[in-house]
Amino acid sequence: MKEHAGDPEIAKAGEKAKKAFAGHEIAGRTLGIIGLGAIGVLVANDAVALGMNVYGYDPYLSMKSAWTLSSRVVHAETLDEICAVSDFITIHVPAMESTKGMISREVIAKMKDGITILNFARDILVDEQAMGEALLSGKVRRYVTDFPNPLSTTMKNAIVIPHLGASTEEAEDNCAVMAAQELQDYLDNGNIRNSVNYPDLDAGICQSEARVAILHRNVPNMISQISSFFGKNGLNIEHLASKSKGKYEYTLIDLGHPMPHDTAEKLLEIDGVLRVRRVSERGQ
Repeated sequence: MKEHAGDPEIAKAGEKAKKAFAGHEIAGRTLGIIGLGAIGVLVANDAVALGMNVYGYDPYLSMKSAWTLSSRVVHAETLDEICAVSDFITIHVPAMESTKGMISREVIAKMKDGITILNFARDILVDEQAMGEALLSGKVRRYVTDFPNPLSTTMKNAIVIPHLGASTEEAEDNCAVMAAQELQDYLDNGNIRNSVNYPDLDAGICQSEARVAILHRNVPNMISQISSFFGKNGLNIEHLASKSKGKYEYTLIDLGHPMPHDTAEKLLEIDGVLRVRRVSERGQ
């Protein structure tokens, strides 16, 4: 419109030209969401509100995500189910060795013809060589990504935008607040969120006599050795939570009795224990 601003008949010309920009409505279409974490859940709930049929696939769905997810989202048991029913697929999973190239040539072949794929997670999740071929053949109608690279920017029917999802003034402030809150929660309660090397683990606010945080290697028999240690020292475990991520594991233990001051040093004698911290103790 701006290019033709000098045309006195611009309104009529625009009516004739608008057919070049015709699209498709999303109401009534099916959206498949791979990964139902914090972002995936928000996308799912918004899509439901916009009148879409929504399928979600996440074999590691957390309790928190399950509570906040709309009951109208259909839980897909397999990735193949998502591929078979979806008109649009959006990806919201972390980049790990197990997810690298998960949208492969074989997976794309199982999708409906003319599908649109959106990837705002990580570029390595998609086999972009296979994606380029699928775009040329028409199997994939559009590939939308905000990870520009020499391959994606030259693919036919790819919509490539800068990586600008967090490029707002509010996002900068929110990131700073979130970092401070997560650090404070770790110091006060031992909870970990969004660590690079360690898993997310939330044991809530510490209300026991004592809580100890143990960073250790993810190897067999570690939990048994740690539990046995407390038993031998006459310390009752009221609650134990443990999660692993790759080579490392994180364990939070709530005790029913105050913890002797030399407990941390003795725990470090267990082979595989890397660090022990007395998170809090009632009255201290």
